[in-house]
Amino acid sequence: MKLIRLGILFLVMLISFNSIAQQLPPSGTPSVAKTDKKQPKKKPVKTDNPSKLSITGGIGIANYVGDLMKGNTAFQQSSYSSSVGLSYSIINHLNARFDIGFHNVQGYDSKTGGAHPGRNLSFRSTILEFSLAAEYTLLNMDKYKFSPYVFVGIGAFRFNPRAYYGAGGTHPLRELGTEGQGLAGYPGLYSTMAVEYPLGFGFKYKINNKIMLLGEFNFRGTGTDYLDDVSTYYPDKAKLDARNPTTSKFTYRGEGAYPKNPTLKRGDAANKDAYYTTQLKVAYKLQTNKTKKTVKKEVTLPVKNNETDTDADGITDAFDKCPDVKGSKENSGCPLPFIEGGDLAAVSPDSMTYRIYFDLDRSLLLSDAFKTLQGIVAILKADNSLVVNITGHSDNIGTNAVNMQLSAERANITRDYLLSYNIPADKIKTSHYGETMPVDNTQQWRNRRVEITIIKK
Repeated sequence: MKLIRLGILFLVMLISFNSIAQQLPPSGTPSVAKTDKKQPKKKPVKTDNPSKLSITGGIGIANYVGDLMKGNTAFQQSSYSSSVGLSYSIINHLNARFDIGFHNVQGYDSKTGGAHPGRNLSFRSTILEFSLAAEYTLLNMDKYKFSPYVFVGIGAFRFNPRAYYGAGGTHPLRELGTEGQGLAGYPGLYSTMAVEYPLGFGFKYKINNKIMLLGEFNFRGTGTDYLDDVSTYYPDKAKLDARNPTTSKFTYRGEGAYPKNPTLKRGDAANKDAYYTTQLKVAYKLQTNKTKKTVKKEVTLPVKNNETDTDADGITDAFDKCPDVKGSKENSGCPLPFIEGGDLAAVSPDSMTYRIYFDLDRSLLLSDAFKTLQGIVAILKADNSLVVNITGHSDNIGTNAVNMQLSAERANITRDYLLSYNIPADKIKTSHYGETMPVDNTQQWRNRRVEITIIKK
């Protein structure tokens, strides 16, 4: 119980510290003065919005705290620990988490850290746990790669202590009734299900927008004192032997005669058992959604009037979709037909380039791309002299090899779409460049693209 109280105090102190820190401006923040200058208009742009849901997995060690271990012993007699779970971001800094754990705990009087070698008791137990917890991350992981975190919760677990002593392999201790359970004048068999109270802390390290490494310590106070099958007193040996002679051999496994004093403590029922795990974990965001948000962007435009015609093609700039390159009235001032709603990236006297975009780590065509692709199909079918050059690109998240492969897949799926509408293969050329040709170093979604250039022969 002292460990739980200290943990709660530690949690309160960390949250209080972070609340104070949030009120202070970060180091190097410039001061802001009021101004009467007219604010620039806001323009909606696409940006990455990481998913709130992550899946986690971890491996490590498990340790037991109870009647078979010395009170000041830590990380002695360790065994294995594993877990999987889900984490959901409720608000910034605060997550809800659900964990399933599979652990093995053990305790031996006779080994290092054992409480009473002369008593010679021991146990091993597998634990299956389910828990819910609230997790608080001190720093904003959208801004920092590293942050400590704390959590507290509640759960339930199943256990089944077993022991090996002499011939016959291991024995399930609960069914033996080592403290007289089930005999007249003694309590019934204890439950192998119990409540637990997870409490712990850890550290997060962000590898990229989808993967995070965690190091975590998790202490569970429990509602049972029979995790180790040791709790109260030595029962009457005659009664044990009358029911099952094997039982007394597991009740007392030390040297000398069986303890006869009925008030001699076998364990300490006042202190419940506990266990703790230390794990290395990986968190993986299940998906990434693309949304729109408003950002400030100041644009300076040249002064235009209905008489301005920059490219001298007879179409004033106010109505010219390609005001810097000479075109025709039929093509809205462009050298080739203009696709309404398409992202026109470049224009020359004999070509026009459009862009379509893709989700993070994906090469599937999005619904936003179909209008542009349908427009390109119509242009190519209307003029057999045109050809297209398709180039695939990616952002800089991930390895160079993976990004190169992803850009190739994006170029190929765009080509296959045009082929499905009977555009001749000899009129389509594809290439891919991975992350080597970015168009925006701050908004990575713009680099996850395919550029389709329609060219006059």
